Amino acid sequence: MNGNGTKRLPTYIGGIFAVIAGLFFVLMPEVSSGFIGIMFGVILFVAGLSEVIGYIISIKQFREENYGKAAGAEIVLVYSVIIMALGVFFLLKPDTVLQLLTMIVGFFFLIDGIVKLRQEMFMFNKTDLYSWALLFLAMLLIAAGIVLLVNPFDGTRNVIVFSGISFIISGCEAIFLGIVRRNDSKNP
Repeated sequence: MNGNGTKRLPTYIGGIFAVIAGLFFVLMPEVSSGFIGIMFGVILFVAGLSEVIGYIISIKQFREENYGKAAGAEIVLVYSVIIMALGVFFLLKPDTVLQLLTMIVGFFFLIDGIVKLRQEMFMFNKTDLYSWALLFLAMLLIAAGIVLLVNPFDGTRNVIVFSGISFIISGCEAIFLGIVRRNDSKNP
């Protein structure tokens, strides 16, 4: 429990999911390639649909309460329709997702690695093994991001396997950080 009385999930839960997803990508890249495009399409379509429903509910509520039009609500509607259309596009052409996925995952790992490297540089202790491990993992994330952005691979199978390895590295770092932070909070 944190200071304001709300319960929070342990930080390593996301790391466990990242490792599981990474293992799925590495062990079954062919299955993953078709699954990824469809998954992205469904997620985007459902997200857009839920935003449209939220828009309809909010407009109805504003009218019932005599507030007139909801300021800027039309922007949410346009955004929602675009997301739904993108979801349908990915459902119809799931291979397109793989082309975009390489860039998206590359940017994610590059930014994640830079942020984690910056955080570790502020708290770095050259005599602490944990600091060295976190610094190494952050640099691996940066390297994974750069390799994915440059994309020297010929086939999508290699990109998926490499993405899986990157997810495993990121997940291991999150698990490691969660365990270290939990142990640090237990030791006063």
